[in-house]
Amino acid sequence: MSSDFANRAVAQIDLDAFANNIEIVRSSCPEQSYLPIIKANGYGHGLEAIAGVLLATAKQVAQSVNRLEGCAIAALSEAQRLRECGWDHPIVLLPGFVDTAELDECRRLGIDPVIHSPYQLALMLANPSGITRVWLKANTGMNRLGLNAEAWHEALTALSAVPNLAIVAMSHLACADELDSPVTLKQKSQFDSLLADTGAIRKTLAASGGILAWPQTHYDIVRPGIMLYGSSPFADRSAQSLGLLPVMTLKSRLIAINTLNAGDAVGYGGTFVADRPMRIGVVSIGYGDGYPRKAPTDTPVLVETPAGMQRTTLKGRVSMDMITIDVTDLQVEVGASVVLWGEIGRA
Repeated sequence: MSSDFANRAVAQIDLDAFANNIEIVRSSCPEQSYLPIIKANGYGHGLEAIAGVLLATAKQVAQSVNRLEGCAIAALSEAQRLRECGWDHPIVLLPGFVDTAELDECRRLGIDPVIHSPYQLALMLANPSGITRVWLKANTGMNRLGLNAEAWHEALTALSAVPNLAIVAMSHLACADELDSPVTLKQKSQFDSLLADTGAIRKTLAASGGILAWPQTHYDIVRPGIMLYGSSPFADRSAQSLGLLPVMTLKSRLIAINTLNAGDAVGYGGTFVADRPMRIGVVSIGYGDGYPRKAPTDTPVLVETPAGMQRTTLKGRVSMDMITIDVTDLQVEVGASVVLWGEIGRA
């Protein structure tokens, strides 16, 4: 039985697993540098801790072709945190700046902004001092951020006239997680057409899906995101099969075990009805802790038993601070660990 839970639910972070996943990126892209995406507090894993592993790894491979290019975030506040924790590599601000105040912050923090819209280009050209590199984003089919081909070429011409300003050509794949989708090759073709006659400009297109499945999209720089944290970008290929290790283990514990008769319902809306006598375990975690509210009945979980961790399933709706699981055929007791996702060995 588990004990000593300081909190109702615990997210444990394995930085060695993160380091392993960096090596999967590097082995997949031996000729490219890598720009880890660590936005949203390192995908919820802790920005400073993740940055520390990246810095340590960077020292080991500093002279390699597939070295650390920097990192990418989505908020200026995260750039500030990175500088305060000693991050001395480039930082790419994925949404770029929206006004002169944010552009000034990019200067102060030494940030590479992404330029994806005409208004950003105008702001940049009005006062380009203090910015040493920009990432010029083209829309090749994602239809989210990025300039169309004509506007991209106009921006490239204008920015190329700025002294001492490096430019990286950038786009983003919409369907790289679909291994049989024609969209990826169509986007690559558009990206290649865009880059014709642009000289030695560096290029980046691939994120996690492209890194693992579309080597022709690797170009000069790759941008690993979700794969760094141990998740497969593909619906039909497991993280384990790709050599990825889970960085986060989310676990809680049983706080009650109830007996149901056939016909009894569980939880809000009574969406699960027992079809036989059952034992239902109540687990001290819910959507208020970040567990998905829409997780359906039969979502798998692991529960601690004398024989080790055993697989069982969610029954009924997720509440704010509780879920209910089927423990009918398992030898469990109150206080047993329950793993929602992550590494079994940490339970």
